[in-house]
Amino acid sequence: MEQHTQRHSRAAIALVALNVGVWLLQLASGVSPLHPASPTLVAWGGNLPLFTLTGETWRLLTATFLHGGVVHLALNMLALRMTADLTADEYGNARMVAIYVAGGILASCASALWAERQATLAMPTALLTVSVGASGAVMAQFGALLVALVVTPPRFVALPEGERPGGVGGRLVAVVAANVALGFVVPHVDQAAHIGGLLAGMAVGALMAAVPRATSLGAAFARYAATGLLVAGCVGALLHFAPQDKLVVMRAVWAGRLSPAPSEPVLPRAPGP
Repeated sequence: MEQHTQRHSRAAIALVALNVGVWLLQLASGVSPLHPASPTLVAWGGNLPLFTLTGETWRLLTATFLHGGVVHLALNMLALRMTADLTADEYGNARMVAIYVAGGILASCASALWAERQATLAMPTALLTVSVGASGAVMAQFGALLVALVVTPPRFVALPEGERPGGVGGRLVAVVAANVALGFVVPHVDQAAHIGGLLAGMAVGALMAAVPRATSLGAAFARYAATGLLVAGCVGALLHFAPQDKLVVMRAVWAGRLSPAPSEPVLPRAPGP
């Protein structure tokens, strides 16, 4: 019987290529390779909560493919390459991509929600901080892998117990704990996106592992539909409970300035080593 061991996922390579491709497009357009200004990241689709919460919901996705310089990109792509390969090996390519996309969007939701909560506590500048990076989606991969520690993933469920590969090991818990802890220590890291992505990955991973023996099109549709409903519900709740009236007024004040000043901080999403 074919040995099921971790392999290099084509879907993982495609995700890395997409992130690097976006960065190369920015580079070709004159964006700084090391320290892109926050207005530039906003123009390219960075998650600026004030804009995201007032009609530009698409930023929840586009921000996950932008990075605050080549070092930020390299760290995230290294982490993505390792986690996405493992996740694809445990769940399959299609489900790994679903975990990546859904986890990235929900990580952006968590970032915007945290900024809105801070603004409510008399810190309005939180709404003017740009958040970018793929590591919310990377943390979602970690979350799904944690699920794989306790649930037999769909890819291996049909194999006899003795023929299943070792899969993810118990060291994963230590790696995830270290990444979360580093987020509280390293400055200028979007920890809300990291934790939000981790929790999202656990939720989506559980959906993707539900009834793993069911391989019909109907079962597959049910899994992806449930994931879509989860994402839509979270995005809808974020927009519904945000104080739209106040946010619209605040955005009107910024109408003459399409984005924050270059001195405004950028929150990179980059998990630690």
